[in-house]
Amino acid sequence: MHRVVVTFVAAFGCWGGAAFAQAPAGQPAIPRFAIASSPISLRGDVRPHQFVGVEGHQAAWLGSETGEAELWVHPIKLASAFQLDFQIPDYVDPVKGSDVARTIEVRPELTTITYSHATFTVKEHILAPLDEPGLLVLLEVDTFRPLQIIVSFKTVFQYAWPGAFGGQYAGWDDSLKAFVLSESLRQRNGLIGSPWATTASNHPAHALPDAPSVFRIPVDAARARREFIPIAIAAGIAPRDQVIATYQRLIANAKQLYEEKRAHVDRLLAGATRIETPDPTIDRAYQWALVNLDEQMVCNPDLGCGLVAGWGPSGQGTRPGFGWFFGGDAAINSLAMSSSGLTAAVAQGLRFLAKYQRADGKITHEISQSAGRLPWFTEYPYTYYHADTTPYYIVAAWRYWRATGDDALIGELWPAIRKAYAWCLTTESDGDGLIENELGGLGAIEVGAISAGIHEDIYLASVWVEALRAMTELASAEHDPTLAGDTRAMLEKASKTLNDRFWIESAGHYAFGLLKGGKVNDALTVWPSTALAFDLLDRARGARTLEEMSTYRMSTDWGTRMLAKDHPLYGPLEYNMGAVWPFVTGFVALGQYNYGRPWAGYPLVHAVAGLAFDFARGRYPELLSGEYYRPLDTAVPQQFFAASMLVTPLMRGLVGWSADAPGHRARLAPQLPPEWPHAALRGLAVGESRLDAELDQRAGRLAARLTTTGPALTLTFAPALPAGASAVVLKVDGKRVTPVSGADGPSVDVSLDKDTRTVTVTWQGGLAPEAPVRDLQPGDTSRTLRILDFQAVAGGWDLRLEGLAGVSYEVRLHGAPVTTASAGEIVGHDGDVTRLRVTMPSGDGSTGTLLVHLTR
Repeated sequence: MHRVVVTFVAAFGCWGGAAFAQAPAGQPAIPRFAIASSPISLRGDVRPHQFVGVEGHQAAWLGSETGEAELWVHPIKLASAFQLDFQIPDYVDPVKGSDVARTIEVRPELTTITYSHATFTVKEHILAPLDEPGLLVLLEVDTFRPLQIIVSFKTVFQYAWPGAFGGQYAGWDDSLKAFVLSESLRQRNGLIGSPWATTASNHPAHALPDAPSVFRIPVDAARARREFIPIAIAAGIAPRDQVIATYQRLIANAKQLYEEKRAHVDRLLAGATRIETPDPTIDRAYQWALVNLDEQMVCNPDLGCGLVAGWGPSGQGTRPGFGWFFGGDAAINSLAMSSSGLTAAVAQGLRFLAKYQRADGKITHEISQSAGRLPWFTEYPYTYYHADTTPYYIVAAWRYWRATGDDALIGELWPAIRKAYAWCLTTESDGDGLIENELGGLGAIEVGAISAGIHEDIYLASVWVEALRAMTELASAEHDPTLAGDTRAMLEKASKTLNDRFWIESAGHYAFGLLKGGKVNDALTVWPSTALAFDLLDRARGARTLEEMSTYRMSTDWGTRMLAKDHPLYGPLEYNMGAVWPFVTGFVALGQYNYGRPWAGYPLVHAVAGLAFDFARGRYPELLSGEYYRPLDTAVPQQFFAASMLVTPLMRGLVGWSADAPGHRARLAPQLPPEWPHAALRGLAVGESRLDAELDQRAGRLAARLTTTGPALTLTFAPALPAGASAVVLKVDGKRVTPVSGADGPSVDVSLDKDTRTVTVTWQGGLAPEAPVRDLQPGDTSRTLRILDFQAVAGGWDLRLEGLAGVSYEVRLHGAPVTTASAGEIVGHDGDVTRLRVTMPSGDGSTGTLLVHLTR
C-alpha cells in the first residue's frame, strides 16, 4: 500500500509563497449549517486506540478517536490511515492531528472530532450518508494564523476479503480537484478530494504511488468561518462518470444528506419500543443498541441489501471486522429487533438469506462483500459450513411473524422455510431427534479442543428444538396439518433427548455435548444457556444449571465465561474456552429471567449495558477477557449480536414482553428490580397495535396503566411477585378479578381497545433481594457479590451467596421486614428495605459461599 498526503491551506497572505495563492473562484460552497447535538450523544476526551465507526448503507468510516480511519465504499476498501495533520508557520514539522485531537462527540447520525491548538480549532464532522456510495467530511475551521490542513491516506483500492483485482493506479485530476483511483479496465473507480484544492503532486502513470501525494488549498479565513471545507470520498463498481456524479452530489447536497441521516435516526428511535427506567445507563445503552442494530443494514451493488455482523478496522488486510453477511448473526439479532419494533429490517434480512439459500435448503453462514466477484457460493468452504444458521432462520421467521402478523411475508418465504426444515431433517440419523454436528456442520464451537469428538452440542440442539416449535406453529398457519403433526412428533422426541441425555445429575448442570460413541462431554460451559433462553429445559434442572453459571467459576462482573474457570482447557483469552462474550451472556441473562431468577439476571443486563460507554463509544465489543474488564486485542469493537443481547434479555426477560400478533394477543410479565419505583414502556408492537405500559411499584403493590392504539388485543399481564407473597389481589379498573394461577405466579387477561385500563396487584409479605451491580472501570477484576439462589421456604427464606473469601458485603432485601438471619448481621431497616451485612467465609479458595436463613 502507498501513502497519499493531501494538504489544505488557510491563507492569510503569502506565507509559503504560491502555496497560499488565492483559492479559485466558482468552486461550490457549503455554507455552515448547525450540527445539532443528539439526545443520546456521547461526548468526552479523545482516547487513543478506541474505535469510531460511522456507517451508512453503502459506505463506512472505520477509525479511531484520534482521527485515523479506513475508508470503505462496499465492496471496496479505498484507503487506510486517513488522517489530518496541521502546519503552522511557527513550526517546521506539522502538528500531528492525533496529538491535538482533544474531544469527540459520537452521535448516531454523525461524529465530530475536535482538534484544538493554541492557534486554531478544527472540528471534523464525519458523515456516512444513508444511501450514497460515499463519505463526506466537513471541516469547521477557526484560526487567526496561517494554517495548512494536511490530509494523508494510504491508497489500497481493493475488494474486501477474499476478492482482489489488479492494475490499480491513482492520479490527480485538476478539473475534479480530486485523486482518481481506478484500474486498467476502468470498471472500478474512486475519488478522494475537495473542491477547495489548487495544486497536487504527480504520480507515476498506471501505478499506485509510493511517494506521498499532496494537494493544497489557500483558504480565506473569513470564508472559512462562513463555510465548511468538504472532503468527499466516492467509489463504486461503476463507470467513472457515475462515480464523479456521486462525488459532486455529496458536496452539493451536504446539508440535505446530514438532515436525511438525522431524520432517519429520529424515525428509528421514535418508531421502536422506548424504555424509561430509573437506571440511565440502561435507557441510553438500549437506545444505542437500537442504533447499532439499524447499522447492520448494508446494500452491496452485487448482492443486494442484508444484515452484516459487525464492524472494525481491517488493518493491513481487507476484512472490516465482521462487515459481511452472516446468517446466524442476522437470525440472532432479529430476535431483538422483532421484540423492539425494528421489523422492517428483519423482513429484508430474511429475504436476503432466502435469496442465497442452497438448493438443498441450507442457509448461508457467511457471505463476503466481494462474493459477487468470485465463485464464493461454489468454491469457498465458509459459505455453508455452520449448521445452526438453518434452524435459526426458521426461528427468526417465526418470531418476526409473531411480532407482526405478516402472513404475506411468511407466505412468500414459506418455500424457503420448508426447504430449510427439510435440510435439517437430513442431518438426523441416529433417531434421537437432534441435528448432528458431523452431518450438519459447526454449531457452538469453531476452534478449540473442547469440541473434540462432538456428535451433538447443546447449542445446536437447542436452536433445532426451538425451530421445531416454530415449524409446528408455522405449518398450522400455512394450513398444513400433516407437517404440523410431523414437527410436533419430532419436537417431542428432540425435547426428551435435550432434557434427559444432556443432564448430569451428579454435577447439577447440563452437559456441553454428546460425543461420538455415546459418551458425554460434561464440561460446564455457557452453551446450555441457549436452551434456557428459549425456555426449553426442565424447571428444576434449569434452575440448578443457572445457579452453577452464576458462580465465580463461570461468572465475571462483566458477563459469563464460555468455559468454567476450573476446567483444564480454560484460558481467559481463549475464543471459545474462557473469554466472555456479551452474546452468550445475554442468553444467560434471559435464562435467569425465564426461570424466575431476576436477581441473577439483572447484573448481566447491567453489565452488557455498560459496554456501550466504557470502550468504543456507543458500541458493543465482540468479546472480553475472562479475567479483566477489557476487550481482547483481537475482538471486533462493534459486534451486533453483542448489542442485541442487551435488547433481547431486557425486552423478553426484565420486561417480559412477548407478542402474538396472529392471535391478537400479547404477554407482559415484568420482573422489575425491587428498587425501581417505576418503569415505562412505550410503543410495544403487536402487529398494527401499539401498547404503552406505565408501571409503578412500591411495597406490596404494582400498578400498570395500559394504553393502546390500533386494533384491539388481549394482554396477559403476569407480573413476578416477591418470594413468599400471600393474599394476592388483582384488580382491573378497580374491580377485583380472579387470577389464573400458573407456575410463574398469577396472571390476568385484559381486553385492550384504545381506552386506558389500569391493572393493580397487591399482596402481603414477600421478599425480594436487590441484585448487586457495579459500575466497572476498564481493567477491573471481579469482586461483586453473587446471589446464587433465593427462595421462600417454610418459616422464611433461604438466601445463598458467593463472594470473595473474607470480604464483607451488604445485601438489601425489599419487602417484609427481616428480623433474624442465620448468618451475618441485620444492620438496619430503611422503610421496606432490610440491610444485611455478611462476611464470606475464608478457606482454601479465593471465594466463599454462605447460606443465610431469613425470618420475619
